[in-house]
Amino acid sequence: MKKVSIIIGAVSLSIFMMFFYGATQESPKIVFVDVNRITQEYPKMVELNERYKADFQYYQNKLNELTKELENMQKSGASQTDIEKKQNEILTRRQQYEQLLQNEYQPKMQETLNEIADKIDKYAKMMGYDYIMNKQMLVYGDDAYDITDQLVKFLKAQ
Repeated sequence: MKKVSIIIGAVSLSIFMMFFYGATQESPKIVFVDVNRITQEYPKMVELNERYKADFQYYQNKLNELTKELENMQKSGASQTDIEKKQNEILTRRQQYEQLLQNEYQPKMQETLNEIADKIDKYAKMMGYDYIMNKQMLVYGDDAYDITDQLVKFLKAQ
């Protein structure tokens, strides 16, 4: 019987401490954002995507020219060896162009994403947020805690 009363006392004390400690602690400020929208609307990222699309189109046009040359070769009855060489040239160029684009734009994209993350960190500290969650990772989030619009405005103003 004495053991039961000790256990009940310990549980009661634990519950009391949880409520007392919980009442004295301020709840963390947790909000969420749509990271995809933030990156899509960030001015530097918009500019980077436009340059990427232009460069991609430039290389695509070059590949289209090579493909037309291949089609003309096939129509004119070029040898199978020459046709295969042209096909290999097209494949090689495609790989080279993809590598060029990746080498140029991947570091720039990463740098821009790091810049966005730094600015989000700055905004969180400025606003007193303890956590800013990615909306895509949430099962549910009340729209009242979605600060995407405010963060987009902040990032555009920077």
